[in-house]
Amino acid sequence: MRMWLDAIRSMDAELELLAFTPSRADTSPESAARTSRVLAAEWGVRAEVTLCPTALAVSRPRSPETYLAPIFFMRGHSEFGVFGGPRQEAALSAALARAPDVVFFHTLYGAAGHWKRPAGAKVFLDMPDIEHRRFLREITQPPRRALKPLQRLWVPSLWWGERSVITRSDQAFVCSETDREYLGRAMGVYNIRVIPNATAHVPDQAPSAEANVLFIGTYTYGPNRVAADYLVREVWPLLAKLRPEARLLIAGPRCEDVAGYDAPPAGVDYLGFVPDLDALYARTRVFCCPIQSGGGTRVKILEAANHGVPIVSTPIGAEGIELEPEREILLRRSAADIAGACAELLAAPVRAHALGTAGRERVRALYGREAIVERMRRLLAGVAA
Repeated sequence: MRMWLDAIRSMDAELELLAFTPSRADTSPESAARTSRVLAAEWGVRAEVTLCPTALAVSRPRSPETYLAPIFFMRGHSEFGVFGGPRQEAALSAALARAPDVVFFHTLYGAAGHWKRPAGAKVFLDMPDIEHRRFLREITQPPRRALKPLQRLWVPSLWWGERSVITRSDQAFVCSETDREYLGRAMGVYNIRVIPNATAHVPDQAPSAEANVLFIGTYTYGPNRVAADYLVREVWPLLAKLRPEARLLIAGPRCEDVAGYDAPPAGVDYLGFVPDLDALYARTRVFCCPIQSGGGTRVKILEAANHGVPIVSTPIGAEGIELEPEREILLRRSAADIAGACAELLAAPVRAHALGTAGRERVRALYGREAIVERMRRLLAGVAA
C-alpha cells in the first residue's frame, strides 16, 4: 500500500483515503485528522482521511446452519462480511459520490460491499492474494475441526465474488506472473497486470557468526501462525538433533499465539515485534519459511534475500518469486528435508554464503523498490493522461 501511495504522491494528485479500522477503534474526525498528519509526517503522503470501523466479527461457525450463508454470497464469509455491512457500504458510497477520477481498492476486502462505479472513473483493484485459492488451501491446514471440510462449499461464492470485482475493474494487479496466469486459466479474466512486491536497498553485511535460524511474520495471519507452529513442533526437533548449537528465532507481532510460547522448547526464542530488522538479519545464518498455505508472494523472502541471508522454503512459501532453486534458494517439502537443508547450510558456511549472495543479487535486480514504484507511477500517469 505504501508503494502505491508513493506513486500517487509523485503525481501531485488530490488523494482521499477511506480506511476501515478495527471495530472498536476511534474513528472520530479528530482521529482521522491525526491519521492524516501522521501520513504526511512519516510517509510524506498528503491525504484527506476518513475512518470507518469494520462491523463486529461474527463468532466462528459451530453448527451446520451457520455454514449456509457463505455458500450463497461472498459477504457471508465472516472475514469479508465485516467490510460489507450497511455502515461500511454507506462510507464507501459517500466517498464514491464525490466523483473521483480514479478509485483504487487495496485488496478485495475494501471492495467486498455493494458499490456503484462513479461515471467516468477508472477502477483499480490491488490483489496481494487470490482469495478463493488462499481460502481453499487454508481449509486443509490446522486447526482441525469436525465441520471444517464443509467449508469447501464456500469456495464457489468466493470465486464468483472475486471474479465479479475483477471484471468490474479496469485493471487488477497481482504480485506474480504465476498469479496472472492462474487467473486467466481459472477465471478467464485478462485485465491483469503484474506489480510485484519489492524491498528497499540495504547495506551488504557479512554472514552471521551465530547459528540462528529465523522465521518472521505477523501471527494474526493464519498461514504464518500455522507455519510457525509446524516449524516449532515438526522441524525444530529434527534440526536440533542435527545441529545442537543452533537456535530458532520466532519474530513478529503476536508470537504468543505460536506453539510453545508459554513453555519454550530448548533452543527456541520468541522475540515478538522487532523494531530493527537489519540487526535481526545480521544475527541470522539461515531464513526458514515453511509456509503451507496462503497466496500472493512472501515479502519476508524478498527481505531475507535482500539481506544476503540464505533461504530454505516450501514451494508454496516461495510461490511466484523468481529465485532459481538450489542456486538462489533451497525448496523442500517435508519436515525432515527442511531440517536437513537448514542443517546443511549451518554446517557449510561457504555454500550458505554463495546461496545468500546469489539470492541477494537476483532480488535486487528484479524486486528493487525504487524501480517498482516507478512502474506504478508510469501506470497511474498513463491513466491520468
